[in-house]
Amino acid sequence: MNEGDSEMKHVKQAPEAIVQTKRTFSIIWVVPIIALLIGGTLAFKAMSEKGPEIIITFETADGLVAGKTQIKFKDVEVGKVTQIELSEDQSGVVVTAEMTPNAKSYLTDKTDFWVVRAKIVAGEVYGLSTLLSGAYIGCNLSTEGQKTKDFNGLEKPPLVTVGMPGHHFVLQSKELGSLDRGSPVYYRGIKVGQVVDYDFNHERDGVDIKLFVGAPFHNKVYENSRFWNASGVDLTMDATGIKLDTQSLVSIMLGGVSFDLPKDQTPGAPAEEDKIFKLFKDRASIEEKTYTVKKFFMMYFDQNVRGLSAGAPVEMKGIRIGEVVDVKLEINKETQKVNIPVLIMGESGTGKSLIARAIHDFSDRRTLPFVVVGAGDLQG
Repeated sequence: MNEGDSEMKHVKQAPEAIVQTKRTFSIIWVVPIIALLIGGTLAFKAMSEKGPEIIITFETADGLVAGKTQIKFKDVEVGKVTQIELSEDQSGVVVTAEMTPNAKSYLTDKTDFWVVRAKIVAGEVYGLSTLLSGAYIGCNLSTEGQKTKDFNGLEKPPLVTVGMPGHHFVLQSKELGSLDRGSPVYYRGIKVGQVVDYDFNHERDGVDIKLFVGAPFHNKVYENSRFWNASGVDLTMDATGIKLDTQSLVSIMLGGVSFDLPKDQTPGAPAEEDKIFKLFKDRASIEEKTYTVKKFFMMYFDQNVRGLSAGAPVEMKGIRIGEVVDVKLEINKETQKVNIPVLIMGESGTGKSLIARAIHDFSDRRTLPFVVVGAGDLQG
């Protein structure tokens, strides 16, 4: 065997070399891993701290801005508007808002939402801060009621007198006049409450006005108390002179209600909550006697009755004994004679007896001792 063959054999018997690559961690991955951990932590925190989403329906989105308008309770932010869009029937707007987590237990059907804008009511300015910061949604949170996430927003703030010491009362009137929510309620010139709400009563064909009288003045409202409209200025002129009656500058501009007992009446039992009263037109009206028994009479005139209308008083020697109910015009087609029938109402007691005596004393029932005076009153 030669030397070359020996070397080849030695080469074939030599073991193969195994190459291993050493893996090392590159520092370049540190930054994305940290960023991923931070992002995941923030995302988890945001999801865990995210409050419930609610939907509020309003008639208009005036002053509301998605992503900016806040929802506040007692001037503390409890949510924010995230989206505003028209309702399906385009009758209003649908506001989507995200509430804070701690407000979750207060989202019931007893919770109210309304838009707070700058407003002047009864001489007081509300929502003045909204002139700079914009409107916000106010709320009255409540844990009572059923859980819900759909709300109908109020177009005016709810009653803020609920739970306050005092009583609510209801006044019935033919019309609202100059009264409004926030109009003051006076007792002998002192502001003791306010008008909190009003609504039209279709059954009675009139207005029901709800007001609140705070403690301790609610104890001054008795069963026989009378309320009258203190709005504007009451100017009367008679033989005793000129009388000017008003409560305050606020009542002149924005309306108001006063209450007291009629003269020479002793207080009755204290009025209960939601007691219904009649709203008289002025202070003088509360002194007029009311009767439950009435009798009607028809008078015929052939003279000018200019100024005579329903509600005009019927007086005998300066004493009121009734009032005019209706005035009409009748023409006899054959004779072309004009008659004016005037329906009057005689009150029970003195009024009834005096009118009945006037009718009885004259055989001609169509000629009575009553004339129409310049002010449109019937006097005899």
